[in-house]
Amino acid sequence: MSSSPLYGIGRKRPQVNKAVSLLHLDKDNPRLPEEAQGKDEPELLNVLHRDFNLDELADSMVRNGYFDEEPLVGIPIGLPDSLRNADPNSEEFISFVRNDSTELTIVEGNRRLATAKLLLDLQLRDMLRVKWPIVSPAVADDLRILPVIVYPARSEVVPYLGVRHIVGIQKWDSYAKARYIASLKDDQTTWQEVKDRLGEKQGADAAKYYLCYKLLEQVKNEFDYDIRRAKLDFSLLLLAVGQKSYKQFLGLPRQLSDISDPDEPVPPEKLDNLQRLMSWIFGDRTRLPVIKESRDITNLLTHVVAVPSAVQYLDDTRDLQAAYERTDGEEVMLRKLLTEANSKLERALGIAHRYPLPEVVGEIEKCEKTVRALLKSVRDADA
Repeated sequence: MSSSPLYGIGRKRPQVNKAVSLLHLDKDNPRLPEEAQGKDEPELLNVLHRDFNLDELADSMVRNGYFDEEPLVGIPIGLPDSLRNADPNSEEFISFVRNDSTELTIVEGNRRLATAKLLLDLQLRDMLRVKWPIVSPAVADDLRILPVIVYPARSEVVPYLGVRHIVGIQKWDSYAKARYIASLKDDQTTWQEVKDRLGEKQGADAAKYYLCYKLLEQVKNEFDYDIRRAKLDFSLLLLAVGQKSYKQFLGLPRQLSDISDPDEPVPPEKLDNLQRLMSWIFGDRTRLPVIKESRDITNLLTHVVAVPSAVQYLDDTRDLQAAYERTDGEEVMLRKLLTEANSKLERALGIAHRYPLPEVVGEIEKCEKTVRALLKSVRDADA
């Protein structure tokens, strides 16, 4: 049994009521697009309103105000060094966070905070073109003060966020989950600690999420590859990297946690294959993906990447089905094609006598010509 800390017991954190003007959105929120991270608050509010469906929250708050049963979670800005290791329930810590000048970064509940801020600021709503009803004076008074559970530092909130958004009911999408795991691992955390924080079931796949996140970073840095679609369909990359053929194609170790350089997981001699794979699965600036659905990754592409001639054919044509047909070698492919053609001709033979039309006769003559050419080609090669 793991001897890691029991993050959910003891050291109960205080809950305080804070003016919404003292609460700030988290610029490092894993759910934010990377291009939005670090932006000022109006830009973050715009992104949250545009991309994170705040309308239902706004409708609820207009009618009901803010439910105290769902407190925000925050960390103090400018916490004095003397309080960094203090008991969160000590008189000194609570006095600091309750002070009217103490501001908090909200690390859990950014959608709720953004909704409250927009409902209270008509000028900002006009600037961002937010079309919501005007709240009543009673609701406005309620939204100006929000309940917040306060942690001393972000590192102490991390286990809770993992449980809530990775194994809990409010799950992040696959890419946000991968970014969260990457932040854990890059913060000099061992794999065992990562697994302990995520739980046994989710921790088992932590290395795969981490690797796929790093693969996108590598292909973006090496080839200036646009990873926006890959972030939206991140689960497709997770599906591929879990299979042996793709690991070999990219030069990855069997155990993904054994990668020697996580910032550049694919070795230099396999970088072209990384670019190929991303283009095949997600497309690129000028071409669509070669896969049409996720099972193409497991049923077709997984065989193609194991055969150099099939890889080259897919490179040249972007025809995944035809490339797959070459994975058993050209002789086997030829036999399959002839078998399929003969089967269809036999089916046609059963009904052809019903349609003695010029168009039908013309197609049959084409078949006859093709068969004669096939026979001549084989016999000449054998001569």
